[in-house]
Amino acid sequence: MKSLLVRWTKVAPVGAAFVVLVLIGCGGDAPDETSSGPAMWQHQGETQGTTYLVKYLSEEPVAQSGIDSILAEVDRAANLWMPESIISRVNAWDREDTVFSFRDDSFVFTSLWLQSEEIHRMTDGAFDPTVLPLVELWGFGLSERGEVTPEQVEEVRHWVGLQNGVMDLNPVEEAYQIVRTDIRKRYKEAKLDFNSIAQGFTVDLILEWLLDAGIQNAMVEIGGEVRCAGVNDRGEPWHIAIDQPLFTGVEDRQLEAIVALSDRAVCTSGSYRKFYEEDGVKRSHTIDPTTGYPVDHGLLSATIRAKSAARADALATACMVMGFERARGFIANYQCDFPEEGLEAVLLVAKEGGGWRTWVTHGWGDTLIPLRESGS
Repeated sequence: MKSLLVRWTKVAPVGAAFVVLVLIGCGGDAPDETSSGPAMWQHQGETQGTTYLVKYLSEEPVAQSGIDSILAEVDRAANLWMPESIISRVNAWDREDTVFSFRDDSFVFTSLWLQSEEIHRMTDGAFDPTVLPLVELWGFGLSERGEVTPEQVEEVRHWVGLQNGVMDLNPVEEAYQIVRTDIRKRYKEAKLDFNSIAQGFTVDLILEWLLDAGIQNAMVEIGGEVRCAGVNDRGEPWHIAIDQPLFTGVEDRQLEAIVALSDRAVCTSGSYRKFYEEDGVKRSHTIDPTTGYPVDHGLLSATIRAKSAARADALATACMVMGFERARGFIANYQCDFPEEGLEAVLLVAKEGGGWRTWVTHGWGDTLIPLRESGS
C-alpha cells in the first residue's frame, strides 16, 4: 500500500481554542490538552484512489495503525491496481478446468463477495460485481477507450453475470474451519470489480472498529460514502451534504441538501462526474450489466440512507443502473420488505429542457434539510 499523508488532529469544541498536530506517517504524542472531557479527534489520508476522514469524540485518540491495518486488508483483498491483491489474482486466472484457491484469513474478500451476491439477487442483477469486462470495453477502469461495436458488446456480455454462473465461490471447511476458498471461472475472461461496494464496506469496518473500542460518537467517510454513530461535538446529529448533480470540479461543488445523520449511513452514486463525450453523446461510467451498454436515462444521482454503508453504497449504484421509475419501485418494495433497515432515498432526475427535480421518500422527516427551492 502506498504511503499515506496522515493528519492526526484534535479539534476543540466550537468557540474554544484548538490545537492541531500534523504528522507524516503513523503514531506520535498526543496534543496538549486545552479542554476537559472528550475531545474531537480526526484522522485523514488517502486510500482506494480517493481520501478518507475519520472523526470521533474520545478522551484519547485511537491508534492510527488500526485504521491503516483495515485499509491495508481491504487493499490486499479488493484493490484492482495491486497485482498481488486477491481480486487481481482472481481476474488474472486464465484456467477454466480447475479452481483458483487462496486462504482468506481476513474474510474481507469473502464478505465482499457474499454481500455483493445478496444485493445482486435483490436488485435482479442491476448490481453485479462481474461487470468489469463491460466497464473495460467501454473505456473505463483499467483499459483504454476505443470504438465499441454491438458485436463486441454481445460477446463480452457472455462473461458477465453472477446469475449466469460466470464465477462461483466455495469456502472449503475442515473441522468446522475454513481452510481455503475456491473460485471457479466459467470463462477465463470473467473479472470481478468490488468498487461499487468496497468504499462503503471499508467505512463499516472502521466505524465498527471504533465502536468496539468504546467510542460512541463518530463519523467515517471515504470518497463521499459516510456512516455516523451518535452525535458530533455540539451534541447534534452529524451533518452530511448531498451535492447538486452539476458537471463541475469538486472544488466548485454546490449543495442540494443536508442530512442530519445518526447511527446510519448515507451514500451517493451519480452519473454527472464520471463520463466521457463521444460524437456529442455522453457515455456514463455506469454500465447496465443486463444490456451491456452505459445507462441512458434521466436519473442523475441516487442517495441512499441505510444501516450499513456497504448496503447504501451498493444500492445507490443499483438505482443508477435501474433509472428513476424502476428505482422508485425498488425502493418502495425494499422499505416494505426490510422496514428495520430504515432505508430512505433522494433521487435527482433530469428535467426536459434542463435542470432537475428532486424525489424523496417520506421517512426522512426533518433530518433532510433542502438547500434549493422546490421546482428550481
